[in-house]
Amino acid sequence: AALTATEIAKQVGLVGSGHRKPKKGEKPVVMYEMKEMRADAVSSYEFGGGNDSGEDVPLASSSEFVFVPLDDDHSETKDTIAYVPSNLRTIENMVLKNEISVSVTGDILTKIAIDAVRSENAKQTKPGQKEAYIDPKTVLLHPAAQTVLQKLVPLVSVFARHAPRQKEAVIAALNGNGSITLMCGDGTNDVGALKMAHVGISIVSVPDLEAKQREALEGMTSAKDDRKGSKKKTKKKATSTSSKRKKKSLEESLRAFAEAEEELNFVALGDASVASPFTSRTMSIKCTKDILQRGRCTLVTMLQIYKILGVNCLVNALVLTRLHMAGVKQGDRQLTVVGLVVAALFYFVTRGQPLSTLSPKRPPSSVLCKSTLISIAAQFAVHFVCIMAVTHLSTLHLDPDDPSLVPDGPFNPNVLNTSTFLVTVLATVNTFVVNYRGRPYMQNLTENKLMMRSVQISYIALFACAVEVFPPLNELMQLTPLPADGAEVFAVAGDSGLGEQLSIVVGSIGFKLTLCLCMVVDTALAYQAEKIVQRMFGN
Repeated sequence: AALTATEIAKQVGLVGSGHRKPKKGEKPVVMYEMKEMRADAVSSYEFGGGNDSGEDVPLASSSEFVFVPLDDDHSETKDTIAYVPSNLRTIENMVLKNEISVSVTGDILTKIAIDAVRSENAKQTKPGQKEAYIDPKTVLLHPAAQTVLQKLVPLVSVFARHAPRQKEAVIAALNGNGSITLMCGDGTNDVGALKMAHVGISIVSVPDLEAKQREALEGMTSAKDDRKGSKKKTKKKATSTSSKRKKKSLEESLRAFAEAEEELNFVALGDASVASPFTSRTMSIKCTKDILQRGRCTLVTMLQIYKILGVNCLVNALVLTRLHMAGVKQGDRQLTVVGLVVAALFYFVTRGQPLSTLSPKRPPSSVLCKSTLISIAAQFAVHFVCIMAVTHLSTLHLDPDDPSLVPDGPFNPNVLNTSTFLVTVLATVNTFVVNYRGRPYMQNLTENKLMMRSVQISYIALFACAVEVFPPLNELMQLTPLPADGAEVFAVAGDSGLGEQLSIVVGSIGFKLTLCLCMVVDTALAYQAEKIVQRMFGN
């Protein structure tokens, strides 16, 4: 059983090099099977390492277990590895280096569990007391058995001939070891393991349809290979008969594949679909890759949405505070525009599709991780400086006799309201652009066409309003005309203690260009801050 399962694992590439030839200098993977040894044969196996007394003791008390090479004749050789605590570390290192792979049957796991529980009971049994009965059906989930299995199971690559309760025990051992488990099953015997795993996927098992689909795929592959071969021929025209025959063969394969896919939709789902959160109408475990890709894409999307919400909340709180202190309010149209922009960008963010390849890097598992919090703080610091500078400059142009500058007064467009609106919308758009993650988990911003076009239109509209190239657009958004030059601001800024460098910029290039400069600087610094944080945490 172990040999058959190992050969299948090699063919599908789960262990060893699969169908490919080993690379130059690459050693073949040696397959080991765990076996129970006879009492008279145990003494000939040499144990390495030791315990506190200087001697190594087996992990199981009543029986002795060893790892035997599958290509061996089952005689006692130096390649046999004893199942003792000190050897587990050696085996783990060999498995990580892809030097060996381990196979174990369900019966051996049950015997190991029984020995572990018997050893635990022997410590608690008083002299003369009868040994407690051990139920083979439930022993695998006993705490003592799970303690032993949690050390053994992660070393195993092939689990052969496992009953339903044995599959469940393997998943429980992996869970107890701190691993995140995914179980893929197609029948009632997989229900327990599917429920025990963190992620359970049920697939359809229809041998006839699977054979039909496989034949169709082989026909399609053969027809495509023939077409490529005919193109490589040097100026030799294929006969019309052969080309028609190849075309007809490809059409038949495509038709057969489509029929198999359609028949799958009418196959009744089994008990496995009731026990698992995911059900795939396929006959292959390729669906696990789809779940991982889409799950990572969803996780990254939610993380970036939380980051966007965090930065935007801080920015809006700062802007509203500054406006309230000056008695200035925002217009209804302005709030409507901000809401529409945010809603559209959030929608387009979720339209990002997962990539076809699975990245070896894992995304952050929580929004409260250190990288996310530092990123939010860095972005808000950039927006804080920009907003404070713009509001300080705009406050110098407020008319103190304006009756609308009271908390309950009517809305009246002014320089402060206009400038803060433009900077707020810009900071909001920048937050979406900067926090859009993209590769290696989902499409880049340039590949998400709807998102990219929306961002470009937003930037063009904001800078057009800042320089007032299209006055009807400013009127639509309830924006007031901005000061033409900064001579007055320069004179007042010197008395108000504004930074000398900023005062010089305003006095030399004017208020409008200074506002545009602040918007450009805010965009560039926010982007650089996020890149620095990503490099700090290796993302």
